[in-house]
Amino acid sequence: MTPADAVTKVRDWLTRDNLEANRHVIEAVAAGGWFTVGLFAAATMGGVLAIVAHILLSVTLVLYRSQPLLSLTVGAVGTLAMLGSGFFGAGGLLFIFLPLLVVFFGAAAYGQPVTRWLGLVGTPIAALAIVVSVFANIQQGIGIVLFWFVLVVLVLAWVAGLLVQVNRARRAAQTGEIRATVKLGEVKQEVSLEQERNRVARDVHDIVAHSLAVVIAQADGARYGAKNVPAPVVEALENIAMTARGALTDVRVLLGELRHNQEAGPQPGMNDLDALVRGFRDSGLEVEWNSYGKAVELTDAPALAVYRIVQEGLTNALRHGDRGQPVELVFDWGGASLAVIVTNGIPRGTTVPANPAGHGIPGMRERATLAGGELEASDGTNGRFRVRATIPFASSASVSPASVGPVPA
Repeated sequence: MTPADAVTKVRDWLTRDNLEANRHVIEAVAAGGWFTVGLFAAATMGGVLAIVAHILLSVTLVLYRSQPLLSLTVGAVGTLAMLGSGFFGAGGLLFIFLPLLVVFFGAAAYGQPVTRWLGLVGTPIAALAIVVSVFANIQQGIGIVLFWFVLVVLVLAWVAGLLVQVNRARRAAQTGEIRATVKLGEVKQEVSLEQERNRVARDVHDIVAHSLAVVIAQADGARYGAKNVPAPVVEALENIAMTARGALTDVRVLLGELRHNQEAGPQPGMNDLDALVRGFRDSGLEVEWNSYGKAVELTDAPALAVYRIVQEGLTNALRHGDRGQPVELVFDWGGASLAVIVTNGIPRGTTVPANPAGHGIPGMRERATLAGGELEASDGTNGRFRVRATIPFASSASVSPASVGPVPA
């Protein structure tokens, strides 16, 4: 391994995430190193009591983050033991108290409010004890200066910890705000989808109820109107009418609750698209409507899905699109499906996500899915926003293009 490779590996290892994941190991190594460095001085100048005190002070390098109150307590006991060992009377070194900086830092950065303020109160006590014990024989003026010097150093360590705690609280608040915003968006989308499902349920109720009513009427009419109908046929018609009535009752029971708060009335379809587009044009939205292929007559369910998708697509364009550019509405009739494409301009400076998750898009996607199709919404050609829905149909009967074609502007 070359020196360059070694440097690269060390640099890769010294990342914030890696250091955070291995902080317990790093702190244990730092505590062991600190104990080793001061062991000889403590043993020769203070004896057994100084060694015990040195052990306690070294342990605070492991406890300051996970147990700040315990670290503060152990640091105080270790300091008193070191002072009582006569270590400084024998010419000991001041560096033995450097772990106290870590203790006060940890109390402010990771402790509860009580621990934090106990740490601040402990700084002048520790400074006074150190100065009186270490510099007992110096002049009073110099002692006062040294006291303030030691106190400022300890308080700065505490302030540094307080800044860390404030920064952590700020990041936690920002993270909580982001999570709340995401959760609010999810809730809004769920409410939007639920509202759309309720409206779909109402539409399905009306369509199925109408179809079953027709089946019942046809079966009863055939049964009562024919005079020489064989008995098996009459029985079959009775079964058809009875089954249809049962299905109609079931549909009304299952969907009645979803419908009771919604407006009643006939459902719109392909023949209502002309009036819909004219209404948007009267609102000031320029709509260019083109139809390609051979139009066919859609049954109620896909026709209603097409109407709602066009309605929501043009509404989104009116609310959020660039009103200075025309909206393109395209019907592309295929052999087994109709592609409905709504393309509108995007206002300058607006960024559209790859998978929009507003209120309108999920509703349109729900409509397309329930009709057996699919919907895509994303940036289209030349930065324009495009919604494309593919709605399958079973009917192959041709209709007049005028009934489902573009409305003259």
